[in-house]
Amino acid sequence: MTNRDTFIKKISQIALEATLLEVSTHPKPGLVTPFSNGSHKDMSYVTFIKSASSIAPYFSEFINTGIIYSENVLDKLRPIGLIAEKDMFYATDGVNTHKGLIFLLGVICAGCGVLFREKKAVNRASISKIVSEITEGIVERELNNYDEKKGMTNGQRIYKKYGLTGIRGEVEGGLKSIIDYALPTFEKYNKRLSINDTLVNTLLSLMTVVDDTTVVHRTSIEGLNFVKKHSKIALELGGMATKEGVDYIENLDRKFKERNISPGGCADLLAATYMIYKIEAIWRNEYADFTFINYQSQQEIY
Repeated sequence: MTNRDTFIKKISQIALEATLLEVSTHPKPGLVTPFSNGSHKDMSYVTFIKSASSIAPYFSEFINTGIIYSENVLDKLRPIGLIAEKDMFYATDGVNTHKGLIFLLGVICAGCGVLFREKKAVNRASISKIVSEITEGIVERELNNYDEKKGMTNGQRIYKKYGLTGIRGEVEGGLKSIIDYALPTFEKYNKRLSINDTLVNTLLSLMTVVDDTTVVHRTSIEGLNFVKKHSKIALELGGMATKEGVDYIENLDRKFKERNISPGGCADLLAATYMIYKIEAIWRNEYADFTFINYQSQQEIY
């Protein structure tokens, strides 16, 4: 395989691995795991596995888009993302399992493709910067402007009422919740705990700071404050590193189910956190002396 082929294969494999690890992690308050449907009546672990399988082929398409196009990358990604969503809905009988994840990991994959084309190192700093550049202006375009005849989407309604920007704000801001909170938490526990328990604690760190609009949509702004408050307490107790922390997380799961809370936005960011961590580690260990091939045009790539 050419260097390009190897790069695309490796990054797309990591994206799928991150997607599967997220849903396989347990316990996750209010979220689907192999042992719980969380706060959901219309989806299960099997639904997510089917969904992940359906969207897996598109990760390579997202990466390739970043390699090919030097301008308007986000616009080039949208048609691919819509096809991926269509396949997802077909696999899940109409259930939205990974729509947010398709967008988030799709942009990260494309960003990695851009970095490859520009012969730049692929790490958390460069991914943060390129994701922000690809999505520049997305909050203003998609949340602050809407068609009055069609009405507002849930994201637009929440933005207008509370000023919360959701996943659009996360990407345009360079994934700060991942860079500043999730990755440091993952690295803190990664050598002490299992990958499962490390991911649970990483999720908790995200839940303490992320303005998860999925939570607000399903409950209220008070529900979001509830998530932040109790996730912080769970982490202060040690999370999965202590019996007190585990007991608190399990009880929190029950409370989330009672309140219909499901921090789906944080779940997507958890997958992205692992993806960035794994990409950075592999790049550092395997691609430090990566030899790039110059691409002058789309025709040369194919």
